[in-house]
Amino acid sequence: MVYILIIIAILVILLLAFNKSAVPVFLYHQVNPISSNVSPEIFEEHLKIIKKYNMKTITISEYYNNNIDKNSMLLTFDDGYYDNFKYVFPLLKKYNMKATIFLNTLYIMDKRENEPEIKDNNTVNLEAMKKYIENGKATINQYMSWEEIKEMYDSGLIDFQAHSHKHMAIFTDTKIEGLTNKENMEAPELYLYGELEDNFPIFSKRGEYSGKAKIIKKEFFGIFKSFYEENIENKITDKDEILKKCQEFIDKNTEYFINESETEYRKRIEEDYLENKKMIEKTLGNQVKFFCWPWGHRSKETISILKDLGVVGFISTKKGTNSMRANWNMIRRIELRKYTPEKFKINLFVYLLPSFISENKKLLFILEQFHFKTGLF
Repeated sequence: MVYILIIIAILVILLLAFNKSAVPVFLYHQVNPISSNVSPEIFEEHLKIIKKYNMKTITISEYYNNNIDKNSMLLTFDDGYYDNFKYVFPLLKKYNMKATIFLNTLYIMDKRENEPEIKDNNTVNLEAMKKYIENGKATINQYMSWEEIKEMYDSGLIDFQAHSHKHMAIFTDTKIEGLTNKENMEAPELYLYGELEDNFPIFSKRGEYSGKAKIIKKEFFGIFKSFYEENIENKITDKDEILKKCQEFIDKNTEYFINESETEYRKRIEEDYLENKKMIEKTLGNQVKFFCWPWGHRSKETISILKDLGVVGFISTKKGTNSMRANWNMIRRIELRKYTPEKFKINLFVYLLPSFISENKKLLFILEQFHFKTGLF
């Protein structure tokens, strides 16, 4: 093991000295002291590390326009939560660093009236979707306001790009996977089912940009619930038998299930994306031409549709690094499970290395152990 560490040490030193050819892109969502695994204090430590090693933060637009050098990196934030304005923006100004935020525009209000109590993103999105189901409006003070977004954009430090209008899901199959528990249901389930209830059938779902949907008429769920109460509840206890009986009922009621057509699929994607793009450009006067996949769920077919609408770059959640000549169909990002400064530093330097190293999980583990044992890099 000692010899391996020595070899790795030499390799790391040589690569960091002579081959800083990668562009790491870090992914965040919320940054706050209450409901996030990234506190403002931890985030500031990340910025201190970036400053210490003379890294240059750039926006996604600058990356695309080749305004980069060998120390370039990106900080990105998905969704557009209020804590990005309250905590992230002041720190970016303090250290004069740049970031890109990908916005879900359905939830953004024009102007903030009061300071919100910060909540976790699952709670936030569920509250917003309840409003949307009730009256078609989902603006909520847990997201940044357009006024705040404009202030951030005008600073010259923040680029804003597309992340879909609704950030919701589609059903993809009618094979039952289980039964709902309303206490554990989240915003995508509320959007798809129309209400939070126990013992609705759970079907496979993915982000709405991932392909064609399996459309399930809302009235089916009421019919299914009646079937369940009459034939299953308090009568059958074996889980496999319950799912078998439920699937038989589903298969006998195919009139409630429709395969989305190519035309419907294209129309759905176009309407959602163009609304997302229009709202950002109307407020900021910028060019929206980069798209961040909701939940990272992507497809070649949707790439083709969005390219026809002017999108030139696609940002994923797939972990890895990017070259200075990026693959704009697949910008990879680094989302850390533990956002400690040490973990951030390790990933920053590891993902500056060529992809044959940064995408090798075993070698990554050895590099991490090397760092903890030696404190180098």
